[in-house]
Amino acid sequence: MRKKRFLTITVVLIVTAMVAGSVYAFYKGNIDGVWGEIDELQYLDIIGQIGFDPGTEWGSGFISTRDNTMVRKPNICSGDTDGSDPFDPVPYGIGFADKTLSNLGSHTYNCNGNGLIISEYVETSNYTDGTTGEGRAIEIFNATMYPISLLGYKLQIYTNGSTTATTIDLTTNAILAPHDVWVVTNSVVSTRISTEDQVTSALNFNGDDVVALVRGSNAGAASYEDAECSNWATGPTGTNPNAAPTHWQDTYWNQTTGYSNTDWNQVRYGRPGYTGSPYTNCATIDNAGFLLQSGFGFNGVDVESPLVYYGENQPFVMGVLCHYNNPIWAQNNEGKLQSVPLTVTVGDIKCDDPAQTPAVPPSSSFTYYLRLDETTNTGVALEDCPYPSTISCSDGVFISQPPANEQFTCNYGASTVTYTIVTLGFMSEVGGACPNWDPALAKRDFISDEGQTNCACMYGMIADEVPTAVELLYFTVEAGESTITLEWATASETDNYGFNLYRSTAVDGEQIHLNDGLIPSLVAPGSPYGAEYNFVDETAEPGVLYYYWLEDVDLSMITTLHGPVEAIIE
Repeated sequence: MRKKRFLTITVVLIVTAMVAGSVYAFYKGNIDGVWGEIDELQYLDIIGQIGFDPGTEWGSGFISTRDNTMVRKPNICSGDTDGSDPFDPVPYGIGFADKTLSNLGSHTYNCNGNGLIISEYVETSNYTDGTTGEGRAIEIFNATMYPISLLGYKLQIYTNGSTTATTIDLTTNAILAPHDVWVVTNSVVSTRISTEDQVTSALNFNGDDVVALVRGSNAGAASYEDAECSNWATGPTGTNPNAAPTHWQDTYWNQTTGYSNTDWNQVRYGRPGYTGSPYTNCATIDNAGFLLQSGFGFNGVDVESPLVYYGENQPFVMGVLCHYNNPIWAQNNEGKLQSVPLTVTVGDIKCDDPAQTPAVPPSSSFTYYLRLDETTNTGVALEDCPYPSTISCSDGVFISQPPANEQFTCNYGASTVTYTIVTLGFMSEVGGACPNWDPALAKRDFISDEGQTNCACMYGMIADEVPTAVELLYFTVEAGESTITLEWATASETDNYGFNLYRSTAVDGEQIHLNDGLIPSLVAPGSPYGAEYNFVDETAEPGVLYYYWLEDVDLSMITTLHGPVEAIIE
């Protein structure tokens, strides 16, 4: 049954997250961008404490890391990301006796998370049934509502208190569906189950070893969510984004090495999907096929001459972002690009007027995640497309804010201020040039028409902090005669994509997703305002106590859960 939804927008509070106080000067040099370049290792879930040897195991009884199976509790959908703190497996999961393998291959859950977690851990003693050996298995669960490419995800094993790990790549080409699992085993376990996805002799750990699920490894594109037939390119030179690249290849490389990144840099993906296409596999894609793929290009602005001063809260053009929206085909419709990081380097940053003191560091990089909602165009009527469309369903492109640790510092004598560069949104080019920023005309994201190259000017602003995705003012619920109304308000939603609502009849019970589609943010791009929302639950039954949760979803698909609040129709 389709739920009735009422949405209203009201300005509730101004939150100034930008530079306050004196009007500081800011000068920038060239802005360049590269795709898929992430160097930071990200810990997603850790069993154990890195650098510490507990002797034989963490925990005791069935809930321990030696000769036992541990299964993640259904209401835990986020991982332990701190490998330095003491590890207690009791809150982690449910314990089973040695050699229990019956739970591998599926996972029971009643919540949503923001990424992958370890949902089951198996460490067995020697089998005595004629085939000796110790069994090991790790089950990984996609706790999100979105498919995730496993490229760049790894398991790391830290033995006997070591701080150096043995690394196991999960895979290079699999897509893990929402709420699905990926089972990694050694050969001892694989002969006893039929649900393994990956068998490796490197999965060798004992009860006093640490097992970590990580992403990235100081290897550039290791954190890039890869897609079917992916290619990377530099160029073309000039202003035409559709011209041939100066260099392209089908394996990732750092686009700043060996080739210029001062012009267009690109990432392309998908098998070209046009009538009579000879490109039946990735290996046959040549330069012409590359230009028929979908993808992104970015051309950062050059340094202004003379240098242009930027004060607090003053938007500036970072560059032109293009989406090459070409018809493509992806195997099983799973090889689409999900998201890709764009690392933008701002060179030769100077602070203060007239001294023009260099910033520290004077060349700083900021990573913005682009999320692509590549819609299905087959058999979908225009009126059913998720975005305004004229030919076939358009795609949506969304961009996030930089991580909080990506900053530069300006010294103003008695004071030192640390800055980052936040994104404001996009505006269309006018006469081939980027216009002055106008919040009334700008968009937080841009809709990309099918079958053509769509470009927009990308704007940024210096800030002394990274704005949070959502600053929630309140989340309340009120029962009426036959319905329950949920209301919430935000102080700011700088990086918010939208909301989900969940309901349960118990605090730790199964949560039912109430809204049919993501409730969109109502806040204009680049605005420090929040909004008021409400949702009417018309399916609530009288006499039943309901618990409700509000989930905000940011542009990187990271979610935060608020609540519960409760109500009952008397």
